Amino acid sequence: MAKDDALNEKLNELARSEADLRVQRLTAGQAKKLGLPVGGSSNPVYRFELETNGETYDAVAFTSILNGRGRPATRAEALGQAIATNGAELFKHNPFFLVFDFAGGRFIAVSAAKLFGAFAQEAARRDIPYSNSATFSLTPSFDHKTVAMYATVDGDDVWWCGDIAALTAEELRRGIEQVRSESKDADVQEIVRATTARIEAAPAPIAAISEASIRPAFLPLGDIPNGNGSIELDARTWRMIVTAIRSSPAVILVGPPGTGKTALLHKAIDYFAHQADEAGSRMKKPLWATPDESWTTRDLVGGDTILDGEIAFRPGWVPRSLEEDRWLILDEANRADMDRIFGGLLTWLSGGRVAIGTENGGGGAREVVLGWQPGASGKTESEEGTIIYAAGSDWRLLGTYNALDAQRVFRFGQALGRRFVRVPIPAVEAPAFEKILLESRSGLDAELRNRVAGLYAAHLAGEATLLGPAIFIAMCNYLQAVDGAPDTAAHGEHISPGIDLQEILTEAYVVHVGTWLAQLEASDIDALRQRSIDNGSLSEKDWVWIRSMLGSLA
Repeated sequence: MAKDDALNEKLNELARSEADLRVQRLTAGQAKKLGLPVGGSSNPVYRFELETNGETYDAVAFTSILNGRGRPATRAEALGQAIATNGAELFKHNPFFLVFDFAGGRFIAVSAAKLFGAFAQEAARRDIPYSNSATFSLTPSFDHKTVAMYATVDGDDVWWCGDIAALTAEELRRGIEQVRSESKDADVQEIVRATTARIEAAPAPIAAISEASIRPAFLPLGDIPNGNGSIELDARTWRMIVTAIRSSPAVILVGPPGTGKTALLHKAIDYFAHQADEAGSRMKKPLWATPDESWTTRDLVGGDTILDGEIAFRPGWVPRSLEEDRWLILDEANRADMDRIFGGLLTWLSGGRVAIGTENGGGGAREVVLGWQPGASGKTESEEGTIIYAAGSDWRLLGTYNALDAQRVFRFGQALGRRFVRVPIPAVEAPAFEKILLESRSGLDAELRNRVAGLYAAHLAGEATLLGPAIFIAMCNYLQAVDGAPDTAAHGEHISPGIDLQEILTEAYVVHVGTWLAQLEASDIDALRQRSIDNGSLSEKDWVWIRSMLGSLA
């Protein structure tokens, strides 16, 4: 059963009741004929045709189908690609984004004009960090009637939100009319410019990523080729990372947020690429993917899709990486239910060979399998005609796993966990963090540095509240920005030396840690609060204000 069956049935039920309303669930081929590129997205696209006042027009819904019982993170990649590719032509079809929670029977929708218009305004205001895979990552809130994609769309701009079973034909008509009105009023050129710039953005250099992510450290890694001395970490941790990757086809770095797991993978890949160069060979850039709750086996492994009206096998991330002979990186892997979607990969990662589909839906279609072979990875064909995606001896599946978020998102089950070598990436001890602060933030007020160090120690002392150094370093950036920022009310003069620095520290804590705090159990927050009061980093008054803010972040 397709995950959007309830949505599809309800929409068609409403269309049957209205002579002037038609609904069509488009195949990839049908979407292509309309000039609607959907790329490799497995999520359906719906087209609505509405006749009103003697005029007929359409509206096209790009969807994301997810299980809203967990964290409802998703992506709007197909819609973003369509905007960048078709520009103003797409807006003649009045596009919108629809998120359907198949577990709860809920849905939320917002026009592309409002969603990407808000994104364009935010992109003009600040630099949005590069992402290797989820270019347009968003979070819908069914309870608060908001859609956040770098900027938040809320209120009347979210034009559907509710129980799919309760949707009426009149509400559907009003929604289509609203999205048409918003498409006409949109600054399409600016939306297309910002969307295209985001898609074409290049990643920051490895050194810059490393500096931002894992400056907190112990041991200079001067022996890493192309290193600039900005990364330091415990020698045994680095040895475990390198040795694990050398010895196992599947390795995952495990640790709390802010410990630099992703940056360490970047550095390890850089290290092995240099080794390959030294040996006279060349290592291709890995494929990076950030799983989320919408992922299924089709995303990771592959499966049947409709291509130009015909059933065909579409390779997922794993076979694609094998065909291109590139390592595959799954960043924040536990944001998807890997136990559910790995399927036959469990057998394959143990050195076996597994069937993952057939090349098409016709009689005598060739079987598609995953296997292993000496040397390089690639796509081959056996004498019997079997299509084989084979991993070479040097192919690697690497990932990061946020052990703390796994309490609230997904864990790796035992069977899956045994297929990965897991390298622990712990948070640094409190004295080491104090040294980091002194070396990297010497210009910050000494009392503020001590209080930031105290906050880090308060988090470090509780298993449920562990956070890595990067988050607290970012807090220092906030403190320094306030300390030296122009005060517009004072006509360009700097903020008064009499400013309450403790208030600024509390603000920095809320904006960087507040969303994470809002997910904690009340008992864990109470224990954290007491530790921070005991070591003098925050006061009872500070915590009263912090708690008043958390409701807006939950």
